[in-house]
This record gives sequence, C-alpha cells and structure tokens, in this order.
Amino acid sequence: MAILIKPLDAPLGAEIIGLDIQCIDKAAKEEILRAWYQYLVLVVRGDKLSDDDLVQFGRGFGDLENPGVKSPLTTRPEIMVVSNIRDDKGKNLGRLPDGEMSFHYDMVHQKRPNKAGILHAIELPPTGGDTCFANMYLAYETLPDSMKQRLEGLTALNTYEYGSTNTAAKKLSEGAPTAIHPVVRTIPETGRKALYISRLMTDRIIGLSEEESRALLSELCDHCEQPRFIYQHKWRAGDLLIWDNRCTTHARTDFDPAARRLLKRVAVADTVTPYY
Repeated sequence: MAILIKPLDAPLGAEIIGLDIQCIDKAAKEEILRAWYQYLVLVVRGDKLSDDDLVQFGRGFGDLENPGVKSPLTTRPEIMVVSNIRDDKGKNLGRLPDGEMSFHYDMVHQKRPNKAGILHAIELPPTGGDTCFANMYLAYETLPDSMKQRLEGLTALNTYEYGSTNTAAKKLSEGAPTAIHPVVRTIPETGRKALYISRLMTDRIIGLSEEESRALLSELCDHCEQPRFIYQHKWRAGDLLIWDNRCTTHARTDFDPAARRLLKRVAVADTVTPYY
C-alpha cells in the first residue's frame, strides 16, 4: 500500500493520505509508526469507521485499554464514547460531554499512563469542539538552560476526578486516583525529553512549598500553552486522529451544548512507566 505522509503547517502533526484502514500491510504500518514518532499527531481524513475497524486499527499500535464504563453508543468494550448525547431522561450516554477542556495528558493520574490515543469523529457541532495539541518536546527544548537544570529530577503529583474538564471546577473526592511522575520524561523510541505536566491534572511539585510549586507550575503551563507549540484540529466527520500521549498534551475548545457531538476513542496501553 502506497501512502503519503504530508506534514501539517503547524508545530506538530501530519496527514496520512491514501491509507485504507482495513488493508494495512507491514510496510505501511512501519511507515505510520515512523511518522507518528516524528510528527506526534497523525490525521486520516475518511469515512465513518465501524467499531470493529477502530479497534483493529488501534491494536496496530499495541494492546488496548478498557475504559471501564461501557456506553450504549458502542458495541465494543475497548471504546470510550466522548459525547454530549443524552437519553430521553437526560442521562449522558458518553463521557466528557460539554464545554471547554483544559490541557492534559490522558490517564496521567495512573502509575502507567497510556501510550497513545486514537479518536474518531462521527457527529460534530457546526462550530467549536476543536481539539488542540501542544508539542511538549518543543516546550521543553525551548526552556532556558537554567530552567532545565531546575527541573532535573523533580517529580509532580497528578490527580483527576472523572468528568472534570477545567481546573477551576476540579474537585477531588476521597479516593480519587493519583500518581507521581517526573516533571520531564524521556521517550524511549526517540531519546528526546518532553515536559510532563498539565494544567488540568498536575497538582503540585514534590519537595517545593505550596507557593513555589504553584508559581512554577503556572510558569510552565503558560509556557507550553503558547500558540507556537500548538496545532488546533478542526474536526470533519470521518476524521481519525492518533496522538502520542507521552509528549503531547491536548485540550478542547468550547461548543454549543445544544449541538450533538459524538466521537469514539481507543487508548493504547504503555509498557513503560514514565522516567526522566
């Protein structure tokens, strides 16, 4: 299968052209993985996929995690439904339904966060609901040497309350999952370092006073959320998007809650715990 990798006019990302999701041979798979390591976010424009197709494609990147909560909008336990669609009693049929969502790494509140996210768009609002990705390699590499030295060896506490979408509204219940990870992590396949903090999920830096931690996290988040590090994906129905969850954070722009939005996601498990 001949495919074309077309870099996006952005600090990260590339489009894969000519890919048949159902017929990926060994050569195409290897080319896709090389592009993924290089560009961090890959976009495939196409038709709506079946749930089975989405799961099969995801397995090409590794073992899939089970989201734990099954939605009636999917036939597969590996798929998490991201949607604001509700039943006739007003119950959400998906997760993370409405509104803006702050920058975050998926599952960073777990000891071994997932390696990749794969998201497929099915129904979209007429405007808004874009997904933004920040290149955390570049965010780290553009820090002053003095800051890199300051961050060396630091770790941070990451927490999340399921359903929270922004920092201001985040409130933790007793027993909410937490994990401590390095503030800067190395990606095994590339040897590059990436900032490993986020506005939504990183609560404090271990070993610093509360004031020092808050100030440093604010400075780092402001730095890595600059437009020069970000690609903003404007979804089209049928889009398939794969991102490296180890070196890109992502966020969602606001949209009209009255407009239906339906995407389906699979998450690729990692075999390596984050390390400096």
